[in-house]
Amino acid sequence: MPGFSMYRQALPAAALSLLAATWAQAQDVPANMAIPFYNTTHAVHGLYAKWFAPGASQALGSAKALSLAVSAYCAADPGKADGPLLAARQAFLASSTDWSRLSAVALGPLVDRRSARQVDFRPLRPALLKKAVQSAPADLAAMERIGAPAKGYPALEYLLWTQPAAPRTPSCAYGVLVAQEVAGEMQALEKGFAELAAQDWGEDGEATTEAMAEFINQWVGGLERLRWAEMEKPLRSAGSKPPAWEHGPSAGAIAVWRAQWQGLRQLAVSVDRSVPAAGSDLVPIEAYLRGRGLNPLADRWLKAVNEAEAAMAGLAVLGPAEVEAATKPLSRLKRLMEAEVAPALEVNIGFSDADGD
Repeated sequence: MPGFSMYRQALPAAALSLLAATWAQAQDVPANMAIPFYNTTHAVHGLYAKWFAPGASQALGSAKALSLAVSAYCAADPGKADGPLLAARQAFLASSTDWSRLSAVALGPLVDRRSARQVDFRPLRPALLKKAVQSAPADLAAMERIGAPAKGYPALEYLLWTQPAAPRTPSCAYGVLVAQEVAGEMQALEKGFAELAAQDWGEDGEATTEAMAEFINQWVGGLERLRWAEMEKPLRSAGSKPPAWEHGPSAGAIAVWRAQWQGLRQLAVSVDRSVPAAGSDLVPIEAYLRGRGLNPLADRWLKAVNEAEAAMAGLAVLGPAEVEAATKPLSRLKRLMEAEVAPALEVNIGFSDADGD
């Protein structure tokens, strides 16, 4: 793939001065206003420093809160457990939402550590979960011998909703360890993304170009995981039965989908319509296109993202017709990325396991 270095160019001093003033003001701008030229160093640094690192910190915070809430519930008096159970469920929903937003685009330690497999393996295997509980692991070291299909968010959802584990039981003790493992994975992700955020991406142009291409590919992969694996595939495979949506027991499917979509959207467009500062702000795909003078394409991209946003924001019930309608703008967005946006950025889109078409 040709390198992005071919786009590097000098701007006149007057233009740089004007742009600097614009950045400092950080004012809202119409979609067609000229914005700075962004190179891959700006884009990749902003991606890790302004998106993934803060997102990982937030996911760690809510995972720690989940661990504390599950521990408090499992230590509660069985006759006074309703309040602690509600608190644990609320903490679960907050943590799973933060995780879903962070993992919407799998890069860096999310890929290296196979984090989705570690904390969000689906579908859960209830028989393996039962066996894991019976094995009564004593600590996190013992949990390493238990397979992913019996751990993570799906196991906690099962223990908090499907068959709620009563306080001071082996099932609840197992849930405490599962929640601690989730928090431990989030801590590892925070560390990994902090290291990437601190990296000097200007030192190795080839590595930065590859990182940008990987981001575009993984963005498409994340969109397809949402559109196909999470939303459309359960519809197609249901037949005459109700679709088997994931996150069903906690009634959190729509919230999780929206969190995934918001992760994708905030990496795709300038949500607040402000001008990102080159070298210090997140540079979403739309701004990256505009910085290269590709305003007509950026306009079409923004329109497609806004249509998908309206569809996802309007999804209120898990009806087959409603879900199918919400997937159509996502499909159009994918086609636009593959047919126009990626070629304009000289990025080849590879085949993904998430592809449903």
